[in-house]
Amino acid sequence: MENDLAQAVQGLVVSQAKMQEQITTLFKQQTEIKELTKTVQSLAMSIEKQAMSLRSTEDKLDTVRTDVDEMKAKPAKKWDSVQSILLSVVLTAVATYLLTRLGL
Repeated sequence: MENDLAQAVQGLVVSQAKMQEQITTLFKQQTEIKELTKTVQSLAMSIEKQAMSLRSTEDKLDTVRTDVDEMKAKPAKKWDSVQSILLSVVLTAVATYLLTRLGL
């Protein structure tokens, strides 16, 4: 009977040691999970900051694009004005010439 009791106690000791090892492993895993969670949160915040920065850059790029389009349009407007003026000058000269030939 003593032998059976000793074996039972030995079995409990072994079981307790296994449970203690499992508990220690679980605590280590819990610590690792907490660290991983902090890292993921930090990464999410960093991504959000980058997204905000990207939005700001896109807004600035749109403004620059609008300014460039306006600058491109200015020479075309000037050329259109020059053409109108030249056409007016030529038509005025022709009309003046014809009126002078007719004696008016």
